[in-house]
Amino acid sequence: MRFLRHSLVGLLLASLTAALLIYAAQLVISAVQTRMNAEPRTPPARERVFAVNVVTAESETVTPILETFGEVQSRRTLELRAAQGGRVVELSESVVEGGNVRAGEVLARIDPADAQAALDRAESEAMDARAEERDAERALALARDELVAAEDQATLRQRALQRQIDLEERAVGTAAAVETAELAAASARATVLARRQAVAQAEARID
Repeated sequence: MRFLRHSLVGLLLASLTAALLIYAAQLVISAVQTRMNAEPRTPPARERVFAVNVVTAESETVTPILETFGEVQSRRTLELRAAQGGRVVELSESVVEGGNVRAGEVLARIDPADAQAALDRAESEAMDARAEERDAERALALARDELVAAEDQATLRQRALQRQIDLEERAVGTAAAVETAELAAASARATVLARRQAVAQAEARID
């Protein structure tokens, strides 16, 4: 009996809860439909009010002060480049943006150590070249003298050969003497050729 009573009470509470939920859902749906069907209303426009400082109007000349931001650029821009690279050891105070310079003013100075070393090397090489030229001229003069001496020696050897040939023809000289004179004359001619080659080499050395 008690179980049946509890069951009936539970069923009654469940029924009431479901009824309340259905009623609440109907109220919400009805409110939404009413809101959607209603005409939109705009609130009345309100007048805007500003607070200002009032002063007495007086006639006067006013000069406005304008502050602007920007960059002033020159119409012509120059770039200074040195013909030779190196470390800058001195820079003029005029080398600034918009600076004024005068004709002949030294704007920058590059460390002259490398240039001085190159100049010293060039002067040393020039001195060596001049000394080499003097040696070559002396060698050419000696080679020409040796050529003249060799030609004279060849002439003498040729005369000696001719004399031995004449003696042999008169049956006074021997064939061995003629052969020896021929060898000496040939050696003298070879010496002349060698001296001519030495003269040519000396002339090429001067060039």
